Amino acid sequence: MAQRNSNLLIFILPMMLLFNSCNGVKDTFRSKMLVSSKGEKLYINTLNWGVTDDNQYTIITKDAGRLKDRTDTINAINGLSPFVYRFQGDTLFVFYLEWKEIDTKERFESIKIDYNPLENREYMSIMNKAGKGEEGYQLVP
Repeated sequence: MAQRNSNLLIFILPMMLLFNSCNGVKDTFRSKMLVSSKGEKLYINTLNWGVTDDNQYTIITKDAGRLKDRTDTINAINGLSPFVYRFQGDTLFVFYLEWKEIDTKERFESIKIDYNPLENREYMSIMNKAGKGEEGYQLVP
């Protein structure tokens, strides 16, 4: 019985230390600023969390600090790499899979947002270009 309790303690102690050390994992906030020809700023902000940062919220906003923590996720898009974008001539072109719902609640004075839902094959082609930095396509930060 004493041997069994000892083995159990040897197993439980390292597990407790592991779980306690995971509490210190911080969220990762990233922001990409885009500026129109009239000086208006738009931000694509992302917040990742989890041990491997494999959970993500993304938002298109006027506020550079929006989404810095998980209590500020109203109208944020949940999921990794929710869209690909291209900013050209004061227009933000947003490309995403047709089954997703992407809509920015904020309105901009000099920046137009053009939403482009795509079938999987088209989206993967654009995502591949974005990964290589081709034709102005960009991945979410």
